[in-house]
Amino acid sequence: MEEKIGFWKENECGLPVFAYTGKLPFAAVDREGKKVKLPEDPWFLLGNYQLTLFTHVSGEYEMIAGQRSWGRVNAGKRADSGENRAVIRIDGKALELCGIHSVSADPEHCEREFGCGYASYRYRMEDVEVQRTLAVKPSMTIDGGKSAFLTTVEIRNVGSEKKRIEYLEGVTAHFVEIQYQRAAEKARAVQFRYEPEINENQGYAAVKIHGMVEDPLLCATPDMRSCYDGFPPTLFMKGLTEGIQISVKGQEITAVKECQLMPGEMISLQIITGYLYDYEGETVFSAVEELWDGNAEKTAFSKEWQKVLPALDREENPVIRREMRWHAYVLEAMATYSQYYKETKIPQGTIYDYDWGQHASARDNFQHALPLVYYNQPLARSVLRYMMKRTTSIGEIRLIEYGNGHADNNSYYTSDQQLFFFLMISEYLRVTKDYKFLLDTVEYFPGEGSGVARVLDHIQNCFLFLRDIVNVGDHGLVRLLNSDWNDTLYYIIKAPYNHVYFSGESHMNSAMVLSIFQTLIPQLQAAAEKIGMQEQINRLTASMSLYRERIKQAFFKDMEGRSFPRRMYFDGKSYGDENMFLEPMGYTLQIQELSDEYKKKLYMEMKRRVYDGEKLGARQQQIPEFESEEYDKGSRENGGFWWALNGPVIIGVNEFDSEEAKKLLYNMSFENYRNAFPQYWSSYWSASDNIESSLIPEEGLPDQSFGYADQPVFCAHPHAWNLYCYYRLNESEIRKGRESNENE
Repeated sequence: MEEKIGFWKENECGLPVFAYTGKLPFAAVDREGKKVKLPEDPWFLLGNYQLTLFTHVSGEYEMIAGQRSWGRVNAGKRADSGENRAVIRIDGKALELCGIHSVSADPEHCEREFGCGYASYRYRMEDVEVQRTLAVKPSMTIDGGKSAFLTTVEIRNVGSEKKRIEYLEGVTAHFVEIQYQRAAEKARAVQFRYEPEINENQGYAAVKIHGMVEDPLLCATPDMRSCYDGFPPTLFMKGLTEGIQISVKGQEITAVKECQLMPGEMISLQIITGYLYDYEGETVFSAVEELWDGNAEKTAFSKEWQKVLPALDREENPVIRREMRWHAYVLEAMATYSQYYKETKIPQGTIYDYDWGQHASARDNFQHALPLVYYNQPLARSVLRYMMKRTTSIGEIRLIEYGNGHADNNSYYTSDQQLFFFLMISEYLRVTKDYKFLLDTVEYFPGEGSGVARVLDHIQNCFLFLRDIVNVGDHGLVRLLNSDWNDTLYYIIKAPYNHVYFSGESHMNSAMVLSIFQTLIPQLQAAAEKIGMQEQINRLTASMSLYRERIKQAFFKDMEGRSFPRRMYFDGKSYGDENMFLEPMGYTLQIQELSDEYKKKLYMEMKRRVYDGEKLGARQQQIPEFESEEYDKGSRENGGFWWALNGPVIIGVNEFDSEEAKKLLYNMSFENYRNAFPQYWSSYWSASDNIESSLIPEEGLPDQSFGYADQPVFCAHPHAWNLYCYYRLNESEIRKGRESNENE
């Protein structure tokens, strides 16, 4: 069954590679025989902090810019697609190498491999073999890397007669801000004009893309914070091999190489394709210098990727080691530098970023950085700094970013953003002991002119926001406002806004306070001894301790006589009295005042109520109780499986049963996912933020009733939570390895 889609292996550097063996167009059915909603042309991710490049099995690719507004630089004629060509003529006969019906679609004539930073297509045609490789070099610094990729093409004559060859690579400049990709072009606030440019002497061509707006204050300057982007990048292509002819016609740039090949002869040609926001002639050569060292050797930058990814040498299980390195690669490839904030973040991905064009939401950025504290502290710090730059001086963290640096709450007023900030900063301090980071200064949102504060001040501001503005409800629990982690509550439960905003209370938020503050408070106290901020930290931790104690008393009182905590109070009703919701359970299992005996009993209740029948882990609800046209019972926030809810459970179980926690982590792994659902390509190398549970026929798939299946991958959630749980469960071994290296 597995071979229908593909299999994992490792390259010469020991990095994971997926060989896709399936046919195109992709098609599958669910367990009741209904055709599923999954794109016909699966894709993989190449990227660094300056470039997001989706490479499809068909050979097509999407160049996505995210440093400003999310936008497709070579947007295709349909949403979520790119426009490029690869064509070879052999003795005058043309063969298309890109497209759903091209040679790439047929596994009999094309081997397709996708590794860390590269995509490779090996074509077998009569008397001629072609290998086409697209490769992206990793970023080595927070603001480093180039928004360009290297294409290497090797053509070999394996026949007995001379062959006349013409090879073409082409890409079309068509910039579309992703957030407006489904709007009529004339209705978009920013229009774009394309200006071709060719430099025959230097061997490159470009298409400058100019934004045009009617309202001069929509985006007056490149530095202006705006919902729109009127300053898109310039697309360019440069040939690196002698004899490549670069030309530009309209919006398409092409590179063409003509030659004759004798029997047994092989030629290699290399091309750099990319985009530049600061385009000038010399910036093209800056990209060339970084991606090409002047020789014609085939390269996929595997040695460079090997340097930036964790080695995990102490992991004895090769499957687990390979998968965890893949998770680390995907997080690196998804990470995106922000021109406005001058920091790098890891977006949620999937439909939010790559289909809606929004960095959503704040809590996700914190979660995605959790594993970084173990192996990439500079990126972890940058994610924290980026999020603090989206935080106002009163501790309000703006939920969603779109356009160029524009961030707002987009009709939501959630109650949990500060808690995920505290989770990330507490883990950063606990693992790295980098207490001096608390003295770093970071600007308040929206940036210039808004003032700066130390990281410690940001923590205090966010705590005061949580304590005084989010506040507590009648039961003494942390208020819900219009939603907590489950930010669709208000839409699923049709309740008047004024009924829920002031009165709702969240058991998940409350359990998070207890579990997170028990780590954050002692870490801040430890910092006081190192950085000389004793008076401020003493006041802050004393207030945090009082706050945590009040929440603890309310939470424990609410749990009296119960075997598990409720879910919430919402619109005058309590949820989770008899029906278990997963949201608060993982954090409850981590509360230090609860005995191991109680936690074991709680976990057994969970096994009976929300694990029953599930293949990957616990579903979000025992018996889905919301009636909604958009959410089937067993789908998404109405009973689906969520990586972000199961991760905290694994960490909680590890407190009293490490072997059981390892079993849960394996169940949540991609190895188990693809074994459970080998018929879906979305089960192998990435996943959406959730999948449908066993309660519905669409089990194992991304939501099939809404548009989420349009972008079923890549999402940072499954990669971050699998990798973070792996590190948490293996902390003692990691510590031994560090001590051994230090002794050597």
